[in-house]
Amino acid sequence: MTFKKENLNKDCTQLRQKFILSSKKHVAMRVVESDRIFTVEEYIQHELHAERRSDFINGQLYPMPGEKDINNEIAGFFYVLFLSLLKKRGYFVHINDIKVAIPGGTKYYYPDVFATKEMKTEQNQYIKYEPEIIVEVVSTSSQITDYVDKYIDYTKIPSLKYYLIVEPETSLISVYERTQNDHWEVRKFTKSSEIIELDKLDISFFLSEVYG
Repeated sequence: MTFKKENLNKDCTQLRQKFILSSKKHVAMRVVESDRIFTVEEYIQHELHAERRSDFINGQLYPMPGEKDINNEIAGFFYVLFLSLLKKRGYFVHINDIKVAIPGGTKYYYPDVFATKEMKTEQNQYIKYEPEIIVEVVSTSSQITDYVDKYIDYTKIPSLKYYLIVEPETSLISVYERTQNDHWEVRKFTKSSEIIELDKLDISFFLSEVYG
């Protein structure tokens, strides 16, 4: 299945509503922390001392939901996988605590796991701008965010090659891949014997390894 990025950007609200209606599970909504509007600089300083991480969307803070152990285990699998296969090829791998910037400077997210070749500088200690692969493990309160909002936002990042959405409670991984004409194709994997191949990064693994 191929998605044209421009069509999704024009109709984000309709896509969100369609997702809610088609979902067989209760879909929780993320709640903004307060009515206060933060600058990016204030947000960065806030996160250095906050007890709970928050995404930054148009000046407002959205606290990250608590995760189940299975979410952490799956994120850990991808972190170890990327470290073992990508680090020796010049990639840096991050889990949970490093933010990714969306072009435009008004949105910053904490992906569960991502890998980048972006060189470390004093300016990008807390925020990265050039991820090549991002993995999000779905929680009850992040379904709409992961499948709709983050998909639309992440695919605006020019360096991104893959966006993986992983369901923790059932065997389902959605792999979104950028095509040569800057569209995005999705492949869905549900069988434990299936091999997920990420050719642009020269990575492959069995679905069973994720849920083992």
